Amino acid sequence: MADDHQTPRGDVPEPVHMVLRDAVAGLRECGAVVVAGFPASGKSTAAAYLAGVLGAPVLDKDRFAPLLEESVMQKLTGDRHDRDSDTYRTLVGPGIYDGLIRTGLTVAATHPVVLDAPFLSTIRQAAAAGMTLSDHLRAYTGLPESVPLVTMWLDSPAPVIRARMIARGAERDTPKLAAWETYRKEVLDSGVRDLAHTFCDLVITT
Repeated sequence: MADDHQTPRGDVPEPVHMVLRDAVAGLRECGAVVVAGFPASGKSTAAAYLAGVLGAPVLDKDRFAPLLEESVMQKLTGDRHDRDSDTYRTLVGPGIYDGLIRTGLTVAATHPVVLDAPFLSTIRQAAAAGMTLSDHLRAYTGLPESVPLVTMWLDSPAPVIRARMIARGAERDTPKLAAWETYRKEVLDSGVRDLAHTFCDLVITT
C-alpha cells in the first residue's frame, strides 16, 4: 500500500480519507472495493483516492460503456442520460452492471480494483435475497472467499446532492434538477439508502 504522502487526497476530507484507508487495509495483492451511492454523493472522489492508495484501476460505470448506454436510451426514451426510468432498469442497466461487476471481480482475483457505480438495483437484489452486498456479489460471480471484497455506501443528504449537481453542471444531471422533487421522491427517498445502511459493509458520510 502506498505511503500517505504518495496518495492524492483531492477533495476527500481528512476524517473521510482516514476511514477509506482503514477500509482497504486488507487489500494488497488482490481484491475489490465497491463504491456505491447516489449520483453526486462523492463516489468518484472517493474512488480516485482509493485508487491512489491501492495503486488500482477504477472501473467507473459512467465510463464503462457510455456509447452503448446513451445510444440505446436515446433510441428507447429520447433521453440519452436516462438512468432512472423503468426502461433503463429493466432493459439496459442489468447488462451494463453485469459486465462491470464480472470484469471488475475478474480483475480483483489478481490485482486490486475499485468499482464506482450507484449499484442501487444491485443493493435491492442483495436485500431481496437476504444477503449482504458482498455475499451477493460473491455468489453472483463465484469470487472466492480468499479474495478480499469491501462494499461501501457513500451517504449524503438530498440537499447536499442537489448542491453538488448544480455546482458540477453536468449535462446528465439536468433532467434530475429540472424535476427535482420527483427525482428526490422516486430515487433518493425510495428506500434504497436504508437498505444500503443494512447490507453494505460500510457507510461513509460525505
